[in-house]
Amino acid sequence: MNPAAPSFRAGLYAAFALIVYGLSWYYNGQLIPLLAMASIVLMIWGATIWWPRLRKGLPWPRGFLPVFMSLWLVWFGLTLFWSGSPYSSWFYFWVLGSLPLVFLISVMIPESVAEQFWLWLWRGVLASAWILSGMALWQYYQWMGQGVALVNLRPYGPLLDTNSFAAWLNLLFFPTLAIYFVQDGRRRTRFLSGGVDPVALFYLLTLTLLLLAFFSTNSRGGLLAWVCTMPFAIWGLWRQPAARSRFVLIFGLAFVALLLMDYAHGFDLIWHLAPGYISSNINTISRGLMWVATWHMFLSHPWLGTGIGSYFLNYPAYRLPGELASAGTYDHNDFLEYLAEGGLINLGFLLGFAGALMYALYRLLYRAGRALQISDERRLQALGLVMGVFAMTGHALGNFIFYNLPLSLLAGLFLARAWRIYGVQGETAPLLPRIGINHGFITQALLVLAVVVASWNLIADGATFALLSANGWLNRVITNPNQRALFLLKAADVLTMARPLATQPHVYLANTYLTLADHETQPDDDAHRRTLIKAALSQYRQSLVGIPQQSGVWNSIGTLYLMQGALLDLDKTHRDRQALLAWRKGLAINPESVGLRNKIAQLAYVDQGHLKEGVAFLGAGLQRPLFPYSRSNLQMDIALTQWRAGEKHAAELTLLQLLRDNQGYTPAVSWLQAIHRQSAHGALRHTEGR
Repeated sequence: MNPAAPSFRAGLYAAFALIVYGLSWYYNGQLIPLLAMASIVLMIWGATIWWPRLRKGLPWPRGFLPVFMSLWLVWFGLTLFWSGSPYSSWFYFWVLGSLPLVFLISVMIPESVAEQFWLWLWRGVLASAWILSGMALWQYYQWMGQGVALVNLRPYGPLLDTNSFAAWLNLLFFPTLAIYFVQDGRRRTRFLSGGVDPVALFYLLTLTLLLLAFFSTNSRGGLLAWVCTMPFAIWGLWRQPAARSRFVLIFGLAFVALLLMDYAHGFDLIWHLAPGYISSNINTISRGLMWVATWHMFLSHPWLGTGIGSYFLNYPAYRLPGELASAGTYDHNDFLEYLAEGGLINLGFLLGFAGALMYALYRLLYRAGRALQISDERRLQALGLVMGVFAMTGHALGNFIFYNLPLSLLAGLFLARAWRIYGVQGETAPLLPRIGINHGFITQALLVLAVVVASWNLIADGATFALLSANGWLNRVITNPNQRALFLLKAADVLTMARPLATQPHVYLANTYLTLADHETQPDDDAHRRTLIKAALSQYRQSLVGIPQQSGVWNSIGTLYLMQGALLDLDKTHRDRQALLAWRKGLAINPESVGLRNKIAQLAYVDQGHLKEGVAFLGAGLQRPLFPYSRSNLQMDIALTQWRAGEKHAAELTLLQLLRDNQGYTPAVSWLQAIHRQSAHGALRHTEGR
């Protein structure tokens, strides 16, 4: 064998891993093309490693963790078949499933290249630590110079959430801490007595930057995770040469970082951990309400959950009054969210993962890991990696952590490396012949098929986002509006066939068909208009297959029946009934929708002459948790309905209450001024008449 071959393969594998890691940074649950590219590169990387193993009959690593991770990945895949929102779950399969998938890929790397692979990968991870720390400090000081409010002076790096960014920094800090102790402990001289090791100094500088960046986030959850993990670090590293002095230095750096970065906040990071503050702060109260709502969600779907990645779609129906501090995208507790989205089995896997981390810490710490029969340096390297993942997992009790793609990827890589150090027990005999598969090319063909099918769907998803969601770039490519509209129409038509579960192409086609139908104004065009209306209705319903919880689509369906129902040969009674049915379905999905509630009130009650019932139905919406502007809109609708019912005094009282809640609501101010001017004018005419 060419001696350069293992080195090349190690570099190639590390390049694949770092590319996937880099692509994941700015995904943030939004930029689907980044997720698609990262997942495709991940599959290609996995295929290059699994290909020779399948040819050999698939020898499997002995031990609990590889089996557990494979079952966890299979579970995530199976949930797609019963998810209540299969299209949304598809994306979160790649986010949540990236942890076990990366682990299974990494542990399958041949021993001949595993060490070199890790060497290259760790260099890339260290570079990312410097980049992330630099981003945090740049954001902190730039925003401070811009006069950003202190509550928002919390860097988040490439993510959209400060606490998740703090968990990322914790994930990088503890492996770096362990390697610093190992590297600096090799010096023969006393600590700080001369003979500086450049490598150890580099790690110390990296730790300093990570601490500065970490405390700049002002994350309570991150600090609690750091504090709860440090005792394991002290336990594991205390036997190292001059450990006491080094820990004094590390805690000193942490204290200085706290002083420097929390000074602008008045050192409130510590005081915000006080029980009195936690019990009275709106953010913590809202999280408690969210957890109660999530528990209700679980009770409604106790066995298999709502489907992974569907929390934000189902949460509006469960949001409790008083919880207005969150967007409702995530639960801020991954364990509860796993329970709601996947039931008890899903939670069991996450608890099993946490238990595996605790067992790994026990093996690496108990009696200094003597039972492992590995060198102390390798044991401490594994300990640092496990502690990083442990801190991240603990932080998941109070924030959404595993739902961040770069964190899941890095956790899988770290745990795979640690397991190769402390848990590897050799490999089994080839598994495929045991189950009757004697030709490896069969499983290789299945692997190729799986990669091709998954890549096809991911490419279609990326194209859907690029063409129909964030398509501003297309204006520069196709400057003619008519040509651009025709291109998008054809693209959406192709995407509906290439990716039937994608919602946006169906909605785009439906809206286009309705627009075309509105332009058909001649009496002879009724047949063509009817065809377009039926096609639009069909496309709207197709969009609900991938994600049924779309109140906006149900709103459009109801409006279609009401406005165009005559072309569908429906009389007025049936048109109204179908419109109300669609709108009520949309309101059940999102009870906070003021527009849907008003439409139902007008059609079901006001237009039938039942004005008081309409006011009561609208008023019931005020019992829902509504953000200020939405609440003002609903109060305005109530006032308008009261005015139509002849209850002018009640309408004025509603407007006055609206302005007490929201003084800057201009329409209410203008209407009250008009009422007062009209009253004054009427009083003047009455006086002149006398």
